[in-house]
Amino acid sequence: AVVQTRDHVLVYDAGARFSEDFDAGSAVVVPYLRSIGIQSVDTFIVSHGDNDHIGGADAVLNEMSVARLISSVPNKLDGYHAELCSDGARWNWDSVDFDVIHRDGKDFVSDNNGSCVLHISTSSGSILLPGDIEKASERWLVKNYPEKLPSDVMVVPHHGSNTSSTREFIATVNPEYALFPVGYRNRYGFPREPVVDRYRAAGVRLLESSRDGAITFRLDSSNGVILTDTYRESTRRYWHTRYDG
Repeated sequence: AVVQTRDHVLVYDAGARFSEDFDAGSAVVVPYLRSIGIQSVDTFIVSHGDNDHIGGADAVLNEMSVARLISSVPNKLDGYHAELCSDGARWNWDSVDFDVIHRDGKDFVSDNNGSCVLHISTSSGSILLPGDIEKASERWLVKNYPEKLPSDVMVVPHHGSNTSSTREFIATVNPEYALFPVGYRNRYGFPREPVVDRYRAAGVRLLESSRDGAITFRLDSSNGVILTDTYRESTRRYWHTRYDG
């Protein structure tokens, strides 16, 4: 995810490394940033150490100027002066508040639950980026930070796995939009249908990267949260089947 305020840029995760010669950081993230005129990143958050989140980090760090690096696994980013993701870290850019919500992963069985969770809020709306947290971390967040979770837009935890997105968590976040970051015909079968059904039952509008491509929102001072573009729709050709589900 790339978050832009008036004068600042934040990047959250960088995709996977697929081989020595190909990774999402150099093939997707960096070219995208350059295409919209970004040459430097103020804060880069690597949520946790799974390849599909950290694999492209080296490319971002080597090809872009990065002022601040935060991660739950700074030991996996040797040489880059990474800060440990810490609960309560907070900053404001251009009247936009950024809150890190984090519990040390050693308290959980799964490393996914140690993901840096980022809440972004403005007078126009809010966004939740939860990484790969699972049910245990969701329960901890609902118990300890219920006031920080409500968001208009959320990225679905752990790609829509059955390990995440409890009803209580969805109800507490209460999003208008839920974004599933999934690969086309991925081997894990994400998003899982029971998870999708829980969001649908809550009346949430669903988007999937495998179907919609890159998804762009604008939090507008006059009109609130606006879905401005889905790449697959804006570049659709006549041979592409339209999905109306």
